[in-house]
Amino acid sequence: MAGWAQAPMLQDGAVALRQARTAWTLGEAPLPPLALPSFEVGFGGAGSAGAYAPLLDGEGMGHGIQGWGLGLQGRYAAGGWSFSATLLALRSEGRTLGVLHRAALAYQWESGWRLALEQGPFAWGSGLSGGDLLGDSARPFPRLSLASPEAPLPFGRWRAEVFLGQLERDRPIPAWIPDRAARVAAQTSGWDLHRPDLVGGLLRATFGTQVEASLGAVTMTGGRGALGQPAPAAAARTTTLADLSVRVPALARLVHAQGASFHVSRSAAPEDRSITLDPPRDLGGLRLVWEGWEVGVEYAGAASPPAAPTFTQPAHLAGFSTYGDPLGPAFGRDAVTRTVELGLPLPLEGQGRLRVVRATAALDHPAGTGSWFAQGDVQWRTPTGRIGGSIASRRDEFPGSPARWGWTFSVFQSFRVF
Repeated sequence: MAGWAQAPMLQDGAVALRQARTAWTLGEAPLPPLALPSFEVGFGGAGSAGAYAPLLDGEGMGHGIQGWGLGLQGRYAAGGWSFSATLLALRSEGRTLGVLHRAALAYQWESGWRLALEQGPFAWGSGLSGGDLLGDSARPFPRLSLASPEAPLPFGRWRAEVFLGQLERDRPIPAWIPDRAARVAAQTSGWDLHRPDLVGGLLRATFGTQVEASLGAVTMTGGRGALGQPAPAAAARTTTLADLSVRVPALARLVHAQGASFHVSRSAAPEDRSITLDPPRDLGGLRLVWEGWEVGVEYAGAASPPAAPTFTQPAHLAGFSTYGDPLGPAFGRDAVTRTVELGLPLPLEGQGRLRVVRATAALDHPAGTGSWFAQGDVQWRTPTGRIGGSIASRRDEFPGSPARWGWTFSVFQSFRVF
C-alpha cells in the first residue's frame, strides 16, 4: 500500500478515506471495516498560532480543536450492528474540554443498505483533500445518513447516499475571506443564523473498470436568528458537485507505477439558488502510486471573484467554509490552489506524507494576496499501538506589508488495549 500517513490524534477515519482513494487508483476494493472489537487509549495534543493554517485531513485539529489530553477510541460490531466512537478530553486555556470527535451507530442489512447516526470525516469528491463539496479538514458534524448498495443498472453500477445533519450554533467567520468585514457587520446586526440544517444527496456511478462519476448537492437551510426567529427561505444556500475519476493504466505502465488516475470536478450554485459569495469552482488532479510511494498534483480555483456582498436579511454568514464548519476547500472557495503531494516510506516501517500548496487570490481580486503552505505527516505502527504527528506552516503575503506566518500541529501516542 502506498504512503498514507495521517497522524492527528487517533485519526483512523481520515486514514480510511485516503486508503479508499488509493485503492481506487490501484483498481482494488477498499478494505472493509474491522469486524473484531477494538479499544485504544492515546495521549497527545493539537494547537496553532499566527495566521490561519489549516491541517489538511485534520478533522478540525489545530484550529477547531486545541489542547493536550487523552483520547479513547473503540469499535464493536455484531449481527449487522456496529458502534464506534472517538472521545477526546483536552486541557486548553485553563479549562478542560470534552469532545465526541467521531462516532457512528449503524446497521447494515444483508442486501447492502446502511443506516447510520454518525459524526465523522465526510469527503464527497475525489480531490487530494476530499473534494470541494465536503472535505475532511474541519470538524465533523452530526448527521443521519442512508446509503444504498451498488446496483447494476443500464450503462453501469449505481449507488446513492443521502444525509440530514446540523451545524454548530456559533460558526466563526474566517479571518482570511475577503468579505469578512461585511459578514461581521451583518452578524453584529443580528443577521447570522444559528444551527442551520445541512441536507445532501450523492449519486455515484461506475462505468466498466476505469471510470467513476458522481453527482451531488448540499443545501444549508433552516436555523434561527439571534432572537429565536426562524430562518426565511431566502437564507438557504445550495451548492452542487459534478465529479469524474478515470484510471489510466497506460500512464502507469509508462512510468512503471502500480496505478495512475486523474480526477476533475466542478462545484457551483444553481442559478435559482445562487450563492453570490461563492463562484463556480473547478478542480483537476493526477495521482500516481508505486509500492510504498505516492505522488499527487492538483489545481483548483474559481474563474472570477465573488461580487461585493450586501447583507440585508438573515443569512448563514459562515457559508461553505472550513474554518468553523466542515464544508468546502480548506483555503476557501475564492482561492486558487496548486498542490503537490508525496507519500513515502520512512525508516522502521513508518509512513510519511509531504504537501506543498501555493494559494493565491481569485483572478482579478483587488487584494492580490497569496500564501505558501507546507504540511508534513508521519506515523509509525508499534507493537503496542501507534505514534505520529502532523505539522503545517503557512506564510501569507500582502502587497506592501510584511509577510505573516501561521502554524498548526497535532501529535499523539496511542496504545491498543485489545
